[in-house]
Amino acid sequence: MHIFIFIISICGFITLIIWGIKMSSPTYIGKYGEKRVAHKLNWLPKEYITLNDILLPTTYGTSQIDHIVVSPYGIFIIETKNYKGWIFGHEKSENWKQSLLGKKTFWGWSSEQYNFKNPIHQNRAHSNAVKAILADIGDFKIIPMVVFSNRAELNITTPNHIVINWNHLRSTIKEFDVLTILDVDIQKIVERLTSSNITSEDSRSKHIQNIQTNIKRTHLAIANNQCPKCGGTLIERNGRFGSFLGCSNYPKCKFTHNK
Repeated sequence: MHIFIFIISICGFITLIIWGIKMSSPTYIGKYGEKRVAHKLNWLPKEYITLNDILLPTTYGTSQIDHIVVSPYGIFIIETKNYKGWIFGHEKSENWKQSLLGKKTFWGWSSEQYNFKNPIHQNRAHSNAVKAILADIGDFKIIPMVVFSNRAELNITTPNHIVINWNHLRSTIKEFDVLTILDVDIQKIVERLTSSNITSEDSRSKHIQNIQTNIKRTHLAIANNQCPKCGGTLIERNGRFGSFLGCSNYPKCKFTHNK
């Protein structure tokens, strides 16, 4: 009997560990954030039509878009970032920084810092993909938005772009109240985006593989002190947020990497 209880306890402990690893994986965290944002978008009025997890073909491969909201006031392209901690960045920077210094976690006080691609640049590519798909239907107002978790404290400079926490998502969308798209065009837009969406598992797997390959190439180039964007030499520079690596071909190439 004691052995049976011991085995059950061990199995339960292992299950908790596996569950914890899954819950903390970037893929799970990202998908959870997308579901939270999709739920908030579902509460918009009926004149707003939401499309989630859209993969569109482009001239350079594919573009995966977290959320597209089609409305009479414009087409909202939403990139979701389920990050916590302090977020530092400038709209023109190549990379932004996530800092967890002094943040309380399950294991104690965190001291990690991570770099990630500027989501504004990422969402600009998504917007261009949507424009290209809709080019023969019309030239419609595109409104890119980057939405972070409410657990993120945004210390960013983005005067020309919308970067917010997701508790401001619906109110920000409703600030756009000028009619720019006719009802008949809304239906055409939704039908075109839906029919262009790539749904095959093989194509979506290749999209993820391409992203991972590009990330590895970028990390390898930086490790070799080489600019992954143009091949120039990375030089240490000083900025308002401390030292960083910048391309020797600046201002022609504006790639930067936080150390």
